[in-house]
Amino acid sequence: EIIRMRSRFVSIAVLSALSLSLTDAFVVVSPSNRASFDLWAATAQASAGAINLLDPNTNGKSSYKKMVATGMLDVNAVAAGGYNTLYNLADGSPKEKLLNVLSSMYSESESIASAPVETIEALVAFLASEGKGFDKDLVDGEWALLYSKSSKKSPKLQKLIGKSEKVKKTFSNFDSASLKFENVGYTPRSNGVLKATVEYKPTHEGFSKSSTGNIIVRRVTADIVGASFKYRSLPRLPLPIRAKGGYLDFVYLDKDLRITRGNRGGLFIHVRPSMLDEIVG
Repeated sequence: EIIRMRSRFVSIAVLSALSLSLTDAFVVVSPSNRASFDLWAATAQASAGAINLLDPNTNGKSSYKKMVATGMLDVNAVAAGGYNTLYNLADGSPKEKLLNVLSSMYSESESIASAPVETIEALVAFLASEGKGFDKDLVDGEWALLYSKSSKKSPKLQKLIGKSEKVKKTFSNFDSASLKFENVGYTPRSNGVLKATVEYKPTHEGFSKSSTGNIIVRRVTADIVGASFKYRSLPRLPLPIRAKGGYLDFVYLDKDLRITRGNRGGLFIHVRPSMLDEIVG
């Protein structure tokens, strides 16, 4: 009898321990512990990275798949923070999200070079998949630099300038009639201005092709044919800067947003000057 009682006691103890283990493994969500569960789930999702323990953003996932289906999406999921991060970024307008990111990062006193690179690169890739490349009518007119990122291959001068550029100080203005654009950069106090004139021509190289067979012109050749510097009321000083063989790839272009990459890999985001006050403040 004593042996039976001990055996029954051990069985009850084992079942109790097993019950506790199952309770820890499979949390039953009730109104009383819902808040705690939500906090646990959010923490688990953040620590899981690319492996999401909750349902992914279904709207964003659907939008992302549509981008992939274009055959023009080129994005690094690992660098972006995982597919769930991409799904969240894809939920909504990539253009609106990109401008919001830049707007939240910049003020007139901040450097153009400081911004969340991975997020910006992912949103730029999304916009590239829309197939809006070079257009001679859309590109015509004045453009203000909102963001730039130099690559490892960028010239030292470009990297140096990129660290000190300010919004509302750097412009790139296209004249489609003459097939030229002029890069204009003002000194910090706006009392000096550096200008470089570039001749450009659309080329068949560097084009994109969608999954439906549409050809998107991306690239224009870019040759620097003149440069000058003027300080206050002093005479304009010509600079012996000439360069041939460069190019610009139009990643995205519409009436008020232009995204390009240079032949050294630098990324440049321009908007119409009239938008600067709204974006930067």
